[in-house]
Amino acid sequence: MARNTNSNSESETKTTAGGRSRGGGGGNATTTGQNSTTTTTTTTTGTSNTTKSNVKQRLTAAQQQYLKDLVQSHVTNNHPDLIPKPNPANFEEYSDDFLRRYKDNYHLDLPDNLTLKGYLLGSKLGSKTYSYKKNEKGRPDARITKKALAKELKKHFTSTNIKETECIPKFVYKVRNQKKHFKMEFKG
Repeated sequence: MARNTNSNSESETKTTAGGRSRGGGGGNATTTGQNSTTTTTTTTTGTSNTTKSNVKQRLTAAQQQYLKDLVQSHVTNNHPDLIPKPNPANFEEYSDDFLRRYKDNYHLDLPDNLTLKGYLLGSKLGSKTYSYKKNEKGRPDARITKKALAKELKKHFTSTNIKETECIPKFVYKVRNQKKHFKMEFKG
């Protein structure tokens, strides 16, 4: 069974009716297939110029890298699972609320961390106010920076010994009762 069309490589390898291959000796030679047309012109220097209407242009390596970088920087998937999780041992990446709850849960004798207002009071302008004096070092209710609090909590976390007899039952309880509220039933 004969095919109606020739592929691009088949039409390029055909010879002309005169028996010579395209571009072989001087003059113009034209080969016409049913769906593709290729024209070869021989110049006076003996080189041939081939023009095609359906030539694929390939991207250079630099252009490919540029497109990859463009896609990486501008095409994003904002799914919550794709947000990188903080390193569990890096306490500075946790929220202020988490650090406070950790401190309160383990009854650590540490001052709270500064709020945004506390940071503003720590500036040159804030040092002239009465509230600035509350955060001076050595005062009983003074607050510390988040970095200092995170450092102390990390020190506590790494120095705490873990007992399997306490850890495993708590873990199993949390897994079994995940997303369930504690309910106490009274029968009377």
